[in-house]
Amino acid sequence: MFTTDDDKLRADWELLAHGAVTLFWRKRLFDDAKEALRALDYRLVEVLCTTSDQFTADVGFGLNWLGQFGYEPWTGNLDALNDGLRDPPFGPTGCLALCLEGFHQLIAENPTLANGVLDVIEYQSRNQLLIGRRLLALVQTNDGSFHAAALGARGATWNQAEWLNSSRILKPT
Repeated sequence: MFTTDDDKLRADWELLAHGAVTLFWRKRLFDDAKEALRALDYRLVEVLCTTSDQFTADVGFGLNWLGQFGYEPWTGNLDALNDGLRDPPFGPTGCLALCLEGFHQLIAENPTLANGVLDVIEYQSRNQLLIGRRLLALVQTNDGSFHAAALGARGATWNQAEWLNSSRILKPT
């Protein structure tokens, strides 16, 4: 848990401060966040979102679907993902980050699945925090105007460096 003032300087504090799901437009910032979490001994599950099939295969492999449930692959069923994130393979530190790259492609192909996954991650992250474990998602998208629906009563937020629309080359509305 975060118990000291120094804990507020940790990379994961900033990432979790506004919710479990943090959006990234710039690939470099996404990669920097992954490295910062590696330095904190997070287990990273790296997921390519090029197609629904690639996405579900990477998630199933990263969450050890066969070991957890005795079958594979994960088929994209959100109820099953919710079950899978109740006790995922965190690793020895109890810290897990799902790193979703190219999320704009999954949104274009299957927006229901894409938004549902973010909602499940947000929901289960709160549950994990209650028992001293950290679950978060880094979501890289090439769509600088992407806004997720409210997730677990919170919206996904842009990382601090890209918070302003102008930092993502968007004109103010």
